Amino acid sequence: MSLRITRAIEDIAVATCQAAFPEEGCGLLIGPIPEDFDRPGRTLEVDEARPLPNGWDASAKTNRYLIDPKILARVEGELSGTGRGVVGFFHSHPQVPAWPSPFDLTMAMPCCSYWIIEIRDGKMKDSRSWQRTEDGRSFVEEEIVLEG
Repeated sequence: MSLRITRAIEDIAVATCQAAFPEEGCGLLIGPIPEDFDRPGRTLEVDEARPLPNGWDASAKTNRYLIDPKILARVEGELSGTGRGVVGFFHSHPQVPAWPSPFDLTMAMPCCSYWIIEIRDGKMKDSRSWQRTEDGRSFVEEEIVLEG
């Protein structure tokens, strides 16, 4: 089970999250939808990281992110019929480890990758990617394969 990204994708996601500090930054991971998308153990390729505004009100942005469902629907419509789609999400954890929170679990959709970037004092310290288990009770860490 892995998430394949390029250095350019990493640079976009990290820059987005560092710029948002001390709030959580977020965005979409877009790429080809594999036939085994819903199978545990699958590999996802990302060919675009699309930064988006954190939709939470100011009081919650330091420990939560929200991607506007209207924006998500618009992007899915834009990608419809192309073989590409939203394969995951990235967001930051300011001043805390890159491990999913209980809130992350309640918001997670099946099949998608959840790439969490740990930002400490405005700089990336660590990043990890996760997939929600089929029963929705936990996450399983997936390997991040950095290419290029």
